[in-house]
Amino acid sequence: GARYGIAKAKTMQLDLFEDSRDVTLNNAAVKALSTHDLGAAALAIRALRDEFPRHHDLTTHEQLLEQLNDFRRDLEPANLKSRHHQLIHGILPFAERLLGSALVIVWARPLWADLARAATPLGYDSDRPDIHSAPFWLAAGNPDQARSAVEKIPSWRRIPVPLAWMTEIEINHGPSEIWWPLLAELAWLAPERLSCLLLREPAGVEHLRKQFLAAFENNGEYHDLVWFPAWLLIHQSELRELLRRAQPAQNEPARAFGLLLDLLHLEKTGRQADLIPQRAKLRALAPDIFADYMRSR
Repeated sequence: GARYGIAKAKTMQLDLFEDSRDVTLNNAAVKALSTHDLGAAALAIRALRDEFPRHHDLTTHEQLLEQLNDFRRDLEPANLKSRHHQLIHGILPFAERLLGSALVIVWARPLWADLARAATPLGYDSDRPDIHSAPFWLAAGNPDQARSAVEKIPSWRRIPVPLAWMTEIEINHGPSEIWWPLLAELAWLAPERLSCLLLREPAGVEHLRKQFLAAFENNGEYHDLVWFPAWLLIHQSELRELLRRAQPAQNEPARAFGLLLDLLHLEKTGRQADLIPQRAKLRALAPDIFADYMRSR
């Protein structure tokens, strides 16, 4: 009985040793991969494979290492599209399985920076808008480089995608006097992009968007959010001076916004006689905004 007890204890010790050895080798592989040390990762994965060829994480480690080595090989403008696809559909899913969704965003920043540096010589291509250093720098967590990349695009403020990038940069990292006008311009130019942006940006702005959508009756052909800047002028007086700085666009919602600014100024200065023709213009141009404006008069 005593000998059986000793043998059982030794077996348990061996099992514990094997378990701890298994954990130690796996942790070494995870640590090397999580710090982008591919040489150390290769050694750690080889050691894990040699001793524990059936380890449940081994395949993920090997596939992630293979993808990372391939990603960094010949990274240049000519193959950016395929490398971008590889990062999103190959590397990130494996990394998320290993590190978890919360950590993988920060972990991937050096890889996005690699893409951004490779994309630096490229101009903006409307056929491939995502293949540009600006969104790559954004994903890399470098707003200054992203801002600089957008500013190099001619007429970026009139192109929906770069305008959306800059709006995102400034909402997160710039003062309100910069980003409120950009937000208004994006609403007129690409409201669907603004809608996507606001879902993941400051809660205060998203709260205003929800208020607007609940309160505003839009019976026209435009996307609801194109009227958001005009609605803000009516209901958020503290934003008027900030929104006034928006560069006008050539569409009815933007022209209605300009008319509203004029009307609010005429009201403030007491020029009642001039209000009537301006109100008539707003009513003809944007009846839904006109009705909303008059309800508060």
